[in-house]
Amino acid sequence: MIDDTLLKTIDDAHIIAKKAQQNKELDLYIDIFADDLQYKQLNGKTIGKKQLAADVKRYFNRVKSFSSNYRRTEFSFSEGKVTERLTQYSEVSIRVFIFFTKKWTVEREGIYEWKMIKDSWKIFNVEVLNERIY
Repeated sequence: MIDDTLLKTIDDAHIIAKKAQQNKELDLYIDIFADDLQYKQLNGKTIGKKQLAADVKRYFNRVKSFSSNYRRTEFSFSEGKVTERLTQYSEVSIRVFIFFTKKWTVEREGIYEWKMIKDSWKIFNVEVLNERIY
């Protein structure tokens, strides 16, 4: 059964992750993911938490500005896990070479699975279903 407290807890975790991204706080951002993370990218490749952390670190080094929001289209709780389907909308500006900046918008749809680990909900499974960059 889904109650407002569970939904608010997951929403609060999203807020923490969003602020960590905006402030380029790698450790805080990566902490939202479980150590046994399985992150299936759009290309079909699955990476773990260590690779995700390395990828995000490289990304943070290039980002000049970042903003995002999301729309949840599905939310369920079963067998001790939360599953949600989200569409994320992000605007990103990155450094290209030394003096140039490139800006784009990303729309990404995915399924996120959460489980309770030591009194905190953590993302342990991600599957990116669709991505548009414009």
